[in-house]
Parts: sequence; structure tokens; C-alpha cells
Amino acid sequence: HWDLPQSLQDLGGWTNRVMAEYFEDYAKVLFTNFGDRVKKWITINEPTSIVFGYSLPLSMAPNVLTPGHGQYLAMHTILLSHARAYRLYDREFRETQQGKIAIAPSLTWITPLTNTEEDNDAAERALQFSIGWILHPIYNRDGDYPPLIKEWVEKKSVKEAYYRSRLPSFTQEEIQMLKGSVDFLGINHFTTFQASNTFEGKKMPYLKDADVELSQLPAWPCGAATWNKMVPWGLRKLLNWIAREYANPLVLITENGYSDNGQLEDVDRIRFINSYLNEMMKAIYEDGCNVFGYTAWSLMDN
Repeated sequence: HWDLPQSLQDLGGWTNRVMAEYFEDYAKVLFTNFGDRVKKWITINEPTSIVFGYSLPLSMAPNVLTPGHGQYLAMHTILLSHARAYRLYDREFRETQQGKIAIAPSLTWITPLTNTEEDNDAAERALQFSIGWILHPIYNRDGDYPPLIKEWVEKKSVKEAYYRSRLPSFTQEEIQMLKGSVDFLGINHFTTFQASNTFEGKKMPYLKDADVELSQLPAWPCGAATWNKMVPWGLRKLLNWIAREYANPLVLITENGYSDNGQLEDVDRIRFINSYLNEMMKAIYEDGCNVFGYTAWSLMDN
């Protein structure tokens, strides 16, 4: 993540829509030079990891904190960049190179903290604000951001005395360009969170507009990274939700794995990968989810 050239960051980075034009130019260089050998492309890996650098105080590059604005502007440009690269491949390279194009968001399963109606609604809002934010413009037949996100961000914007929503708008041409702009879906998945209904989420500022607070059970096993808790059943639930929401798209698990402390006897990592693979196989063979591959995180320790 976060390898944007400084000259482009000086223009505002991903919050500047001109980035989509530069990204298309960059994609053309890659397709031209490597497309005869590379047959599966990921345009953007983990868009949310990029946009959090414009909204969350987590020291992620570029660490330009404009919460409530920056994440929406950056994601908007990233989605347009992805779509432009996809349409470029269609126009100039697909016929000769016969490759496939995808985007690979990091998708977390989110389950209600309790079985109350409020927490069930909160979990659905969290899924739309985290997954639908990226995938609804691509997979939904109407395109655009999910109506729920548009409604909630506009409501919060009005409350804050803005004369229009903080969520950017797509033109009709952009909506059409984004719709169907993948040949498969890459999914990075590591863990699960619980959602509770709250007033302007406290722990996760990016869910402030959704009135959701996320948490994890202390009893869930975790590795060297405290966020990387082992909740294998969450992968199966995630794959089923995506299948229902987006007409069972073709999926490649592009990242799934476990961080330990570097010891050679990594039994916990083996347990993690084994349990997640089992849940993935259940999603495929018992539930009918359209998953065609799995890539462990990662080829090298990082």
C-alpha cells in the first residue's frame, strides 16, 4: 500500500480526480509491457487501506486527516481509476492478451453484537458502508453507491450544516463505466467484527456516518497483530452474503492468513489457514459460492 509518487501526492493524491487519468496512463504502460505474460490483474489492492490515510488517525500514508470528507473523495477517485483501467483493457488489449481484470478489497465479516433489531440493522449498515461502498457501483444493476450510504451521509451532512452531501456523486456516464467493470472479484479477508448500534461510532471514525461501533470478542484467538483474530466461520458468512448481494460473482481469495511472532514452529498459523480453508470449502460445496481459488497471505513474511 501507500506507494503513490510524491509528485502525485502533491496534487492532493487520491482526493484529486485527475488521479484517475494518470492511473489509466499507468495501466496502459503495464498492459503494454507485461500483458503478454500477466493474465490476471488486480487494479487496486485494498482500497480502504489507501483511503484511511485521508481520514483516520492511524499514521497511514499520506496521513492527511480530513475525516468525513477525505475517505469519500479518495474512494471515489479509486473506483473511477479502476473503471478506466478496465475499459482501457477492453478497448485496446483484451482481444490480443485475453487477460482478466479485478479489484481486491479487504472485506471483513460483520455480525451483530446482540440479536436485537438495532444491532442487526447496525451490522447491515456496516456491511454496506464497508463492502457495498466498493462493490455496489460495480455489481448492482443500477450502479452507483448503495442507497443506504447516500441517505445516511446526506442526512449527517445536513445535520452538520453542509449544503450538499459529503459523499461525491457519479455522473451517469461514470455509473455506466463502473457497472460490470470486473471479470472476477479478489477478496482479502482476515477476521470478523461485531457491530452495535451507537450514536456516531466512537471506535471506528469511518463508521461515524453509519452510527455503528465495532468490536471483537476478547476470547477470539489472535496472532502478533491484535486485529488478526481467528474467526473462520466469518469467511463462510462473508462469501454467502456476497453471493446473495451480487448474484454470486466469480471470486478469488487474494489474501487470507495469520501473523505470528516469526517462530519456525507456527502451529497457530497452520490452524488458522486450515480452519479458514475448511469454511471456504463449505461455502463452495455446501452453499454454492462461486470461488475458484485461494492465495495464502503471504508469499513472504511481511
